[in-house]
Amino acid sequence: MPLTLDGQTLNFRVDSSSARTFAIYGPMYEDWHGKGSCDEIPSKCYFCPTNVSCDDIYTRERWKVTFADGDEFEYVQHNVTLSFGGKVVPDFELGLIVEFDNIYGRKTTMYGLLGLSGGRSNIPETFLEQLKRRQVISDFVYSIRAEEQGPSITGNLTLDDSRLTEDLAIPFCGHLNISRKKIVVPLSPLRLLDSQRSVSPQHNFKVFGRAEHGPRPGEIDSGASSIQISEEDFGTFVGAIETAMQRDNLHANHIIWADPKTQFNMIRAEAIPYLPTLGYVVGEPPHDMDIRIEPKHYIFGCDENICFLDINDDVLGDPTLGQPLFRAYDVKVDISRCRVYFSPHAEISKTFAKARPYQPHGRLRSLVRRLLKKRGTRLS
Repeated sequence: MPLTLDGQTLNFRVDSSSARTFAIYGPMYEDWHGKGSCDEIPSKCYFCPTNVSCDDIYTRERWKVTFADGDEFEYVQHNVTLSFGGKVVPDFELGLIVEFDNIYGRKTTMYGLLGLSGGRSNIPETFLEQLKRRQVISDFVYSIRAEEQGPSITGNLTLDDSRLTEDLAIPFCGHLNISRKKIVVPLSPLRLLDSQRSVSPQHNFKVFGRAEHGPRPGEIDSGASSIQISEEDFGTFVGAIETAMQRDNLHANHIIWADPKTQFNMIRAEAIPYLPTLGYVVGEPPHDMDIRIEPKHYIFGCDENICFLDINDDVLGDPTLGQPLFRAYDVKVDISRCRVYFSPHAEISKTFAKARPYQPHGRLRSLVRRLLKKRGTRLS
């Protein structure tokens, strides 16, 4: 999402589950990475104009946030003139990152963040709260329409989206949502569907064996780079692929693994034709709907017979539908009324990688380096 701060156009990662908004402070970043390094990262950096004093940046009150993947930010508040979509908002307050680390030691690229969730009393006023107070928007409603392919999500963010929709409204402020600040919806057990949209035989027992337990709380999170599923479901996912490949007498051992340096999940390219569609029911009757996330939404970056897999197993947490969901559906969120809407993307002519002849483009390590610059590793 591009925003212009004091005449400088920067890019921000849109995060529906965070209330924080911050940009990268240029002098800090170039002190670490060298002069001109801000031009090499997708987010770019903010530099104070000559008529604005920033001498006290490092002595201002600091705010700290740590995400589930270990990315840890310290930032200070700063006033800028904000411009976007033909609107100009003077004296707009957002954060400037002055410290960054990953507590797990992962090497990730720093990024600016645009948080769209509800605010809290113990953190600065949010991006949407400021816009509403300044009467730039009339309500806490937004929609995200992303492209079908990764990495990350690229597309359009519409604020104050008042367009009428015929899509079913799914409530997200019910008993399953403890915080009431994030988009947490009832989510059925995962179903694995083959190319004919029938339940994969490998998954039959699991589907019907767990249905009696009802839905679990699942988070809808545009800032999460992947879909988070249980360790058990991940094992079933891998098993279904292996079984399908073995039917065609293909070698199915070690088809998925975590890259040791980045912890991104990787998958062998020959497994792609055997990947299932992920099926969920979101919501509870009568406010529920089927959603389908196809392989083209959770696979990207094929290179040297290896692809990135945006599905991860999470031992402790509840399911999270991250960026692959946003590649499959347009998502509209009405925070004030606690409603979320899903609309399938219109069919487009772009062909998914598995239907094209595979052509290598360099080695895996160079691919990982390129994509680290593009996406970082924000998982939840």
